Amino acid sequence: MTDVLHVGALLPAAVGACCTVGGRRGFLELGSSLVMLAAMLDLASGSGLVHPLLWALALVVLAVISAARLRAARAAVPGVASGRAASSRHRSAMVLHTSGGLMIMAALVCIMAGHATGGAYAENGISHPQHHAGGMSLVGVLVAAAIAAYLALSVRLGNDAVRGGRRLIAVELGSMAVSVAVMGLAAVV
Repeated sequence: MTDVLHVGALLPAAVGACCTVGGRRGFLELGSSLVMLAAMLDLASGSGLVHPLLWALALVVLAVISAARLRAARAAVPGVASGRAASSRHRSAMVLHTSGGLMIMAALVCIMAGHATGGAYAENGISHPQHHAGGMSLVGVLVAAAIAAYLALSVRLGNDAVRGGRRLIAVELGSMAVSVAVMGLAAVV
């Protein structure tokens, strides 16, 4: 079942990456999309070419760089004219969407890596299983809440994109939202 969910998450992520390329978005957005897709592919294949924590670190670093770049751009233009304010808000929301997706994916990579090891940790070279109370952990609840907020933002931005005639962006947003939601399901199963 988990393998089917992994493939189900890869397809929309690939569509999202293609939309990023087709929309001629920036290098950082394209790089983020490709790194996320590569991490998902590595996890789905089970090959483990790169350690999951390195994938998570790369995703977090890209999210922070994206947010820092937006902050620097905003600081460079303190007084935004009202005509450009709507464009600035849209760009901010898109950066929030990208950074949020990267952070959620980093958390999912860590959760899935924990599932792959059976929730065990090693101490002095000896593997010890971790035990926790039944139900979802606090981390799982927080990631589920983040996914729900991400989906809500995706719907809002997608509606704005459709109204503005930017259908390629709407497809990108929708495909990435589906991919993150399916990866969330794969992490739970």
